[in-house]
Amino acid sequence: MEYRYLPNSSCRVSTIGIGAGSLRESGPEEIRKIINSGMEHGINLIDTVMSDTSAAEPIAQALKGRRDEMIMQIHLGAVYPHETYSRTRSLSELQRGFEGELKKYGTDYADIGLIHYVDEVSDFEEILSGGIFDYALKLKDEGVIRHLGFSSHSAEVSRLFIETGEIDVFMFSLNAAYDFEPSEGKLILAKERAELYRACEKRGVGITVMKPYCGGQLLNAKTSPLYHRMSIPQCIRYALDSPVVISCLPGVRSLKDLEDVLGYYSASEEECDYSFIGSLPHRDINGICIYCGHCQPCPAGIDIASLNKYLDLAKSGDELARDHYMKLDKNAEDCTGCGVCEKNCPFHVDILERIQEACELFPPVTIGKP
Repeated sequence: MEYRYLPNSSCRVSTIGIGAGSLRESGPEEIRKIINSGMEHGINLIDTVMSDTSAAEPIAQALKGRRDEMIMQIHLGAVYPHETYSRTRSLSELQRGFEGELKKYGTDYADIGLIHYVDEVSDFEEILSGGIFDYALKLKDEGVIRHLGFSSHSAEVSRLFIETGEIDVFMFSLNAAYDFEPSEGKLILAKERAELYRACEKRGVGITVMKPYCGGQLLNAKTSPLYHRMSIPQCIRYALDSPVVISCLPGVRSLKDLEDVLGYYSASEEECDYSFIGSLPHRDINGICIYCGHCQPCPAGIDIASLNKYLDLAKSGDELARDHYMKLDKNAEDCTGCGVCEKNCPFHVDILERIQEACELFPPVTIGKP
């Protein structure tokens, strides 16, 4: 295992962490095994945002008596009414939610406290003026949060946070598909992102990486915005080659996923090389679903991220996708067309159009009729 220090700190962080968002795809016993196995291999970082709370108790059980061995990223503003993910900007709801998260994991502090999912300048301004930022600073002063940050997909908003001078680390969506843009027939690092990374170096702010595989899109040539498959070691190496990146947190669904990502440390230099990117075409990621779950909660109870994932898998030829889709508690037929999901989506996906596509691709089975 390799480690990097949080800026201006003696805190050593494993360069690979565990993103808990997909752990719910395993049962409680396997979740405990994933956490224990990760820690045995030296992983000491976990991000706790998830689409529902089903994985929380097994995580807490795995960490019982070992809490000090794990650096926990806990988000301020990710709340779970009815055990399902939602985002809030109500200060009182945020406070109750954060206190509930600490209690859920049997701890009285967060190693890293992140103001959750801030992608709009107006949202940033509301956080600074509405008491949320002051509350986060108070928690840090009291030691309830050891390192303060935020999570975002926006380079612009990230720079605004960094310029406050109060940020230690933040969680950012970083991969080759997001970083590069076409220019005169070549791919170049987007100016806005280059400026953000320079600002991080100047201010001594670190990044923990979400979406290193672009929601799995980069691992499949058919879905990759680069029109070319990248391997897991290539995706991990790309993220860790940035001097401001502390750790990479891919979503882990199973022990196999954990083994795959830990394989990075035994991969050869050739297996990690991603220099081919410079000669590739590119398509804009905007409008492409990466199954991040920020579209939730759906008033109709649809797991929109899973619906989109099974839709894409079916379109790419996965014969099992329909079966997985049909096992969802709610599916496209239950959509009311309210559009709440599209307002929440950070990538401006036309979700209602995709739901209609799912209705057509997965027509309901009518039992007992010819």
